[in-house]
Amino acid sequence: MELDFRKLNVKKLFDFSKEEENLIFEVYDKLFEIYDIAVIEIKDSPFHEFNSGEGIPLFTPKIGYFITDKNKQNSFYLFIVSKIGTTVKGAYTTTSYDSLQIWGMKKLSSDFGFISVNRKKWADKIAGIFNSFTVNFKDRDFKDFYVLGSDSLKTQSFLNSGRKETIKVFSDEDFRLEIKNNVLSFGLPKELSVQNALMVSKFLEEI
Repeated sequence: MELDFRKLNVKKLFDFSKEEENLIFEVYDKLFEIYDIAVIEIKDSPFHEFNSGEGIPLFTPKIGYFITDKNKQNSFYLFIVSKIGTTVKGAYTTTSYDSLQIWGMKKLSSDFGFISVNRKKWADKIAGIFNSFTVNFKDRDFKDFYVLGSDSLKTQSFLNSGRKETIKVFSDEDFRLEIKNNVLSFGLPKELSVQNALMVSKFLEEI
C-alpha cells in the first residue's frame, strides 16, 4: 500500500531524501497491516493544542496520521517529525543536523493537568525545572520512574495499575511521556525506524 502523497502539502515532499521517503513508505506499510490509518493535516490533530512552540521550537511535524485499531476501540495520532539539533566539534565549532523521529499523541477521557513520567536514569537532569510540580508518588512497583505532576490526585488517577504496567513494560528506557490536560504526548528521541514506529503505536493503543 503506497502512501497517498496527494493528501500532503506538495512542498513537504522536497523535505525528504529518497532514503527517507522509502523509510516513510515502509513505516506506513507496516502500520497499515495492523491498523486503520489515514493521512491528515497537522492542523486536524492535537499537535498545536499540546505544543505552543515555546518548549520545542526545533521540533516540526512533517506528516500526520490518524490511527484506529481494527476493532475501532482505540485511536491516536502519529507524527513523522523533523528534529533539528547541534553537535559540537572541538571547542568552538557547532554543526546543525536534522533527523526524522516518530512521536504520537492521544486524546484522553479526562483532564489530568500536567504530568511527566520518565525513567529515573535521566530524570535528575530535569528535576530542577519542575520542582513546583513534583508529586511524591509513593509506589514500590513504580520506583524506577520519576513522576512530575501539577495535581497529586489527578496524577494518581492517571497512573492506575493498567497504565503503570504499560509504561513499565515499554522496552526503550529513553521514552518521553507528557500530558497536558487531556492530551498525552509520547515518543522516542531517536532516529525514525519501523521498530520505533511500531513500539510507539502499540504503547499509544494500550495506554
